[in-house]
Amino acid sequence: MRAKLTIGAEGQLAFPPRQAESLGLAGGGEVDVVSARGALALVVPARADSPRAWFAGSLASLTVAEVVQFVFSSLKTGVLLVSAGVDAERRPEEPERLRRRSVYFKDGQVVFASSSDPADRLGPTLLEHDLVGPADLERCATLVRSGRPLGQVLVDEGILTSAQLYDGITLQVKRIFLSAFLETDGEFAFLEGPGEQQNEVKLPERTRDLILQGMKKLEQAELKRAAEEIARGAPPDVEISIEIEPPPPGRPTVPRASGPFETYRRIFKRVYEALASVERDAAVRLNGYFDRLPDKKRPVFEGVRIDEDGEMDVAQILVNVSSSGAYQGAAARARALEALEEFLAFALFEAKNRLARPDAERLLREVGKMQVGKA
Repeated sequence: MRAKLTIGAEGQLAFPPRQAESLGLAGGGEVDVVSARGALALVVPARADSPRAWFAGSLASLTVAEVVQFVFSSLKTGVLLVSAGVDAERRPEEPERLRRRSVYFKDGQVVFASSSDPADRLGPTLLEHDLVGPADLERCATLVRSGRPLGQVLVDEGILTSAQLYDGITLQVKRIFLSAFLETDGEFAFLEGPGEQQNEVKLPERTRDLILQGMKKLEQAELKRAAEEIARGAPPDVEISIEIEPPPPGRPTVPRASGPFETYRRIFKRVYEALASVERDAAVRLNGYFDRLPDKKRPVFEGVRIDEDGEMDVAQILVNVSSSGAYQGAAARARALEALEEFLAFALFEAKNRLARPDAERLLREVGKMQVGKA
């Protein structure tokens, strides 16, 4: 939610009526405001069971895909809030113009989603998949009342069975989840904590596969946008994702990757340093992962090793994935990040087995902070 807050003479905060209602505080109440000076304010209703942890930021800094990948790989439970739209900066006084999506996770798996975008509603989803006809949907929409949503009306009227409605809701959740990947201008917040179990659904596809689908959808949108810009005579934006850092004297060149790839490089170096403090052959132990890979995964890590200084050429993984031809652009980045996450799971497992328990727990906390840009 984006809103203008009124600050009283004694520091009281007041919301406009519509924003207060969207928080469920139409009759008044307390809220928690968390802010970073000049950058972001996160407002949630104050309650005893409020989330104990959260992280938030701008989609210009972290993409939806990167945030989802972190939530998935760290097995977190909570809700990811994404607020986006071209009018977000121009019309802050009209939050209904924003596209607001909420994606709920349980142990890293997507279990529910909701959206303010009319295109994400249940009706359009059911029509798209031929689960209902236009005439039946239009008639049943007139019967919707407070406490009697469209899904219930469709079942009561005999248009859908309960099983068909469940399938429709899973398709809607998937639609909202994939649509969130296309948002590049706005803010996000992840609030950790249990959700409402009564709304949970079991998607037929693994979250790992859905992430790849989302990245493919984003790639297609980027290609379409580039084609439209070329048609208008404007050169497409070019994203430089890999850069070469001049090596110090006497050191070989180490490819460096921007964004999340650079984060993984720093994480692997930190894990190596921790392991090397107790194991002389830390590099050998970590590189054993690459030596035991099945044939199907070997091409992804071709030429990738951790050297005696803890450096790892993470950029080479993206090159390997792209050169295979199976993935390109955003989808290649997603597959490369997935491969890096798989190796990180092994590296942390090795560290936990070799380090004293307090040191291992400290390392895990540090890695977690590095993943969300807090270290």
